Amino acid sequence: MASPLDQQAAAETAHDPTPPLLEVSNLSMRFPARGGGLLTRAKQYVHAVDEVSFTVRRGETLGLVGESGCGKTTTGRLLTRLLRPTGGQIRFEGTDIAQLNERQLRRYRREIQLVFQDPYSSLNPRHTVGTIIGTPLRVHGIVPRRQELAHVQELLELVGLNPEHYNRYPHEFSGGQRQRIGIARALSVKPKILIADEPVSALDVSIQAQVMNLLEELRDQLGIAFVFIAHDLSVVRHFCDRIAVMYLGRVIETGTREDVYGATRHPYTQALLSAVPDLGVARGATPKPKIRLSGDVPSPIAPPSGCHFRTRCQHVQDLCASSRPALAAGPRGHAAACHFPIETSPVVGS
Repeated sequence: MASPLDQQAAAETAHDPTPPLLEVSNLSMRFPARGGGLLTRAKQYVHAVDEVSFTVRRGETLGLVGESGCGKTTTGRLLTRLLRPTGGQIRFEGTDIAQLNERQLRRYRREIQLVFQDPYSSLNPRHTVGTIIGTPLRVHGIVPRRQELAHVQELLELVGLNPEHYNRYPHEFSGGQRQRIGIARALSVKPKILIADEPVSALDVSIQAQVMNLLEELRDQLGIAFVFIAHDLSVVRHFCDRIAVMYLGRVIETGTREDVYGATRHPYTQALLSAVPDLGVARGATPKPKIRLSGDVPSPIAPPSGCHFRTRCQHVQDLCASSRPALAAGPRGHAAACHFPIETSPVVGS
């Protein structure tokens, strides 16, 4: 019997026969939780990422969304191999990089780059912008040393900064400019995929739109694929081609932007989307009912049996406690991990 990921991939392949750039299968990450005394061996684990599966095609943008603590940032760090997963596969262009050592990973480091959330702490305050962007060029041998300065200035211009500011330090720039420097550093090694971890959440609202427009221009101009991690559903809807919704370490719904926002199948996704401000109300439209989830998110150390969302779900039944729902693919690859998925859902106003 085919796995949920195989079913999903088959549905996607029917519409796009090209092989995926990145294929994640049953990816898991458990962190030991201290228990007992100082010298007691840990017997409990935090299930930060729990058998996550999805694919990313060349030039595609996948959005990872969910509440804080759902595991989306940990997933991003696993994809860049800043963390070694405890289980599962990360196949990049057909090669599983999940368990490669540092020496073996060196050739893949330049292919998958990370844009960090905080533009203030992600740049070394003792280095100039030229050094920050130029170091990856030297490490990976992108350009000869004599061409490094010109290449750094080209990258600064590409992200909308003054090329002559290569000798300035990070503290001389605003938050939005620092994030542009971080983007230029990630682009310096000519990656095929960018993991953008909440790239605009630490910026002023007026600056967020500028940085998002920059990312959209770079995607169209350079053909880079994105895994875009965010909690702002409006930004994700604008930027991403496909959406994967996470809850307590699991992907509980995934599909195209139109499917996830317009034909929601999972009750948790429906609750998330009901919280998005509806601009139609300001124009006199009748406000849509809000879905208020009861209780708090369960502990990732001892998650509920069966469906992790069952303790907060309004449609819970006995089967939800005894059986874990598979991420079953529906039409066009729209998949939901729910025993009783929603058949129809109103389109959320933009």
